[in-house]
Amino acid sequence: MRRVVFSLTAVLLAGAVQAQMPHRVAVLVNENSQNSKKTANVFAALHGVPGVNLIALNLPDSIVTGRAECSPAEFMQYIYEPAQKIIAERGLTDQVLAWVYSVDFPIRVVTSPNDRQQMSLMGLTFTRGKVPAMEMIEKGQFISPLFAGPAKEGGAKNPPRSFDVWQGGLKEKMPLPSMMLGYTGENGTDMDTVLKCIENGVRARQSGVGKPVLLVQTDDKARSGPREWQYADVKAEMAPRGGSVMIYTNQPPAQTSLVGVMIGAAEIKPADFGTFAPGAFAEHLTSWSAEFQKPQTKCTEWLKAGATVTAGMVTEPYNAWTKFTHARFFVHYASGCSAMESFYQSILSPVQVLLLGDPLAQISGLPVEIKTIGLSKEISSTLDSSFVAEAKFPVPAKVLYSALFDGKQIKGADNIPLIELPFKEAGDGYHEVRIIAQAISPVTPGGFKDFPVFINKKGRSLAITGLTDGAPRRIAVKAKSGGKETPKEIFLLWNGRELDRKPYADGVELSFDERTVGEGPQRIQAVAVYEDGMQVHSAPVPFAIAFKAAAE
Repeated sequence: MRRVVFSLTAVLLAGAVQAQMPHRVAVLVNENSQNSKKTANVFAALHGVPGVNLIALNLPDSIVTGRAECSPAEFMQYIYEPAQKIIAERGLTDQVLAWVYSVDFPIRVVTSPNDRQQMSLMGLTFTRGKVPAMEMIEKGQFISPLFAGPAKEGGAKNPPRSFDVWQGGLKEKMPLPSMMLGYTGENGTDMDTVLKCIENGVRARQSGVGKPVLLVQTDDKARSGPREWQYADVKAEMAPRGGSVMIYTNQPPAQTSLVGVMIGAAEIKPADFGTFAPGAFAEHLTSWSAEFQKPQTKCTEWLKAGATVTAGMVTEPYNAWTKFTHARFFVHYASGCSAMESFYQSILSPVQVLLLGDPLAQISGLPVEIKTIGLSKEISSTLDSSFVAEAKFPVPAKVLYSALFDGKQIKGADNIPLIELPFKEAGDGYHEVRIIAQAISPVTPGGFKDFPVFINKKGRSLAITGLTDGAPRRIAVKAKSGGKETPKEIFLLWNGRELDRKPYADGVELSFDERTVGEGPQRIQAVAVYEDGMQVHSAPVPFAIAFKAAAE
C-alpha cells in the first residue's frame, strides 16, 4: 500500500460550474469489486460528491459477470431496496435526484424470455423497479415524463431544464434517472478508459460549445433514417447557442476536438471521425451496441477513442428511434445541462438503453464566485451560527441559495441568502458547510464552495495525529482528544460508514483494511463519543491509496 496526500481535487473543483449539482446524485458502489470502489472514489473526489452520498452494496458475482444481467427480483433485492434504505437512513431521500452506478453492476434486466422485451439497468432504475407492459417495452411506447421533444418533425418541444426544475414540477411522479461510469465486464473497456472518461468529464467545462458536432447520414437507412429528420432543426437551434453543427451525407473528413458525433451504422471506426474534446458524446444507433456477446460495433469503442459519454442498447431495439438519443441532446448540452440531464431529455423511451461515461460532464455554464459574510471559523454560540451567503455571476442573475452541513442539505434552494447552521444539534469539532448558488433559469447554472467550521460548545476537540501503515493491508490511525473531559469511545468515519470503534484511551490506535475503502483519493475522520452522547469530529485527513502489485 502506498499513501500520498491528494491535492488534485481542490484544484479541479475551484470555481466548479454545474447544472446538475453533485450532492444531488447517489453513487452506487459494488462492495465486492475493487474496480468499483476505485472508480467511485475518483468520481466523487473530482466532482465534489459528498462522501455520505456513496452507497456500498453487496452484489453477488452472478449478476455482474458474463452477460451481466439480473432479474427484476434481484434488482430489487440487491440494488434498489438496500440503496433506498441506506439513503433514507442517512437522511438523503429528498436530496438525491439521480443515481450514478460505478463499474461492476449488471447492465441488463431479464424481464421476459423474449429478448426484445428485456430492459436495461437504467430502464428499471428509471421506473423505480416497476416493469412496464411488455408491448410498451418492445415497441418503444413507454413514454418518459422527462422527454423534451420534439416527437416528430415540427413537433412541440420544451426548453432544456435541470433535474431540479423537472422535480419541482413532477414532484412524486419524478422518475429516477441513472447512468453508469463505465462497463469493464466481458468484452468491455479497461479501467484506464473509465478513469479517463471521468477526468474528461471534469475538463469538459473548459471545452465550450463551439467545437464541431457531426450529424451524419449514411446509406444504411435502417439505422440512419430514424433520426435524419431531427438534424436540420437541431442545427438551427444550436446556432444561437454558439454551436457548430455540420450535417454530412457521407463519411466526413477527420476533424479535431469534436464535441459530438451522431450516425447510424452497424460497424464504425471512431478514429475515422477524428479526435474528441473533453465531454464529447458519440453514438451510432444500431442493435446490440451494449450487448457485448453479439456482433456489431460496441458503444464502448467511442469511449476508447476519447469520447466522454455514449449510449447503446442492451438488447435488440429494432431501430425504433424513440429508444435512442434524439439529436436534440446537443441543444440541452449546449444550454448548460449535464450529460445525464441531456440524455434523459432526449430519449423518449429510455428502458432498454445503457448510458456510459461521466454523467456530470458539462460543456456550458456560468462561473460563480461564492463568499460568506459573518461566518466564523469557530462557532461557540447560537448567535454565531447564522450568516449570509453572497454569489456573483458574470451576468446579472437572480440567485437561488442552498446549503449542506456535513454533506446533508440543511437549506433548500430559495432566494434568501441567510444560512442558519444546526448549532443546537451539532457536536463540537470539525464540520463542513457547502454553499450552493444557482442562477434562476430553466437549467439552473451555478456552483458551490465548501467552508470548514469548528463548533465549540463544551471545549471538546479531536485531532488525527498519525496515519501510518499497520499490519499488512491495514492502515493505522491515531487520534487525540482535547479539553478537560475524556471521551468514552472513538471510531473512524469514512463516507458515512464506521470502520473501527474502540474504548478511548491515550495512545489508542484504530485501523482499517485498505481493501475496504479501495484505491483512489480518500478522506477519513476520527469521531469521539462522550458520556452525554455528543459526537466530536476531527478535521478530515486527505490521502490516497494505490495497491501494490497483486503478487505482493
